[in-house]
Amino acid sequence: MKKIITTLAVLLLTTFSANAFDRSMLGVTAGIAANQSVFGATAKQTNNSDTNTRGSIKQEHGVFTDSHKSGFIELNVGQWVSIGYEHTPDSISTPENKTRENTALESKVSVDFNDLNTTYLKVNLPFATGMYARAGVVSTDLDIKETMGSGSTYSNVSTDGTVLGLGYNKLLGDSRVALRIEGSYLEFDDVMTSNGVSSTGATVANGGRNQIDGSNLEGLSAKVALTITLGNLNN
Repeated sequence: MKKIITTLAVLLLTTFSANAFDRSMLGVTAGIAANQSVFGATAKQTNNSDTNTRGSIKQEHGVFTDSHKSGFIELNVGQWVSIGYEHTPDSISTPENKTRENTALESKVSVDFNDLNTTYLKVNLPFATGMYARAGVVSTDLDIKETMGSGSTYSNVSTDGTVLGLGYNKLLGDSRVALRIEGSYLEFDDVMTSNGVSSTGATVANGGRNQIDGSNLEGLSAKVALTITLGNLNN
């Protein structure tokens, strides 16, 4: 998917040279959006003992919802195609998970998805006025916030992924302002983090290496946005 999107973007930028079309074919659309999302993932935790032997393995699947704002800008090329970039300034936060509650070893863990950025292609559908499809690549930083009874900390990680969306765009009267509604599916690459103890560095004090592998990171998102367009009204 990523290679296909990159190839299409390069073809668009290289095919339409400055001499190939009138500048009136170009336009810029900017927008702000409110998003409501549901995310799910599977996590496997592998705990090694202080003698560097494999201990317990736990696997869980969780789902959570969160809302966030985003802003985007698009370069409109002709009547059908736009190249866009979207940034989410809000953190998307998981609920806090607690283990060994009310004991000296109580642990609390949550994750913030920070700087969710999307680069995408948007294509207006010729057979349905106002409808469009969107495909792109996403990246985000995972800030792992923990308070561990053992004193361990888990390293933050980053991940990439893809997004596919389908939406509807409607101009408000004769203005250049439009209302946009969209549903999208996001899928992220697998991630791995650990408590920083090497596979040969286990001691009684640090309790051994703990590793968490995250997979099946995916989500559904609903978006409502207001946009304004300058130049070509391909929005």
